[in-house]
Amino acid sequence: MRKLLFVIAFMSAGRVWAIAPIGPAASDVEKGGFAVGFDYANGKIGVDADHLSWTYAGFGKDDIPEYRESYDRHVESSFARLVYGLNDRWQAFARLGQAEIESDKDLAWGFGSKVTLRESERLDWGLMGQIAFLSSEESISAPSDWVYCKGQTDGYAIQVAFSPVYKGDGFCLYGGPFLSWLKADAEMKGDLILADETIVHATGSLDIEKELEIGAYAGLSIQFVEDLALNAEFQYASDWELFALNLTFAF
Repeated sequence: MRKLLFVIAFMSAGRVWAIAPIGPAASDVEKGGFAVGFDYANGKIGVDADHLSWTYAGFGKDDIPEYRESYDRHVESSFARLVYGLNDRWQAFARLGQAEIESDKDLAWGFGSKVTLRESERLDWGLMGQIAFLSSEESISAPSDWVYCKGQTDGYAIQVAFSPVYKGDGFCLYGGPFLSWLKADAEMKGDLILADETIVHATGSLDIEKELEIGAYAGLSIQFVEDLALNAEFQYASDWELFALNLTFAF
């Protein structure tokens, strides 16, 4: 019972990792050009947790292979973004910011790339890939028979998207399919008080993942002035709902 109660606290350490806007999949920065921007995302992601195990100092190891839990987490992330044009059809970008998951804020970062596959006056086709990382450490509120407990979670989320980009006068429409998956390792440690009041140091581990899933996204980009654009988009899959904003200034 003690271990099962502590699973509740363990689950609170399972973070969902900073998810960011996709934007138009085609590159929009010329060779040698730079752009800076701000990214914001808000939504929920469903993940699975399994492979729960505990090791007790001097008492051996306890695996719980039957343990499996699916749960949703609300995520809100914000990033500063730097973009560089490798050539007229290929850009690379990097992000640095934070993710807030269930009111806990953690440092997050990531990088990615966009490639224009085909270009015309009104319609471009592009391919985008990005990865985001989050590492968090926190104290966990655990049942009273634990002296203390700390959790550490390290993980990443990956997205790959393909989309057409329709270019109008002062705006563009974009959207298409995307693939997503994420994986993380959660580790916890603490001092456990046994029935005879012996204090035992315990460590636990848990795998958190979201299997490869296909979804769809759509967005609108509005160009306020020549080099300043705002994108708004929505991403959707069976366990993935995200609204995102993206502000970019090219120079």
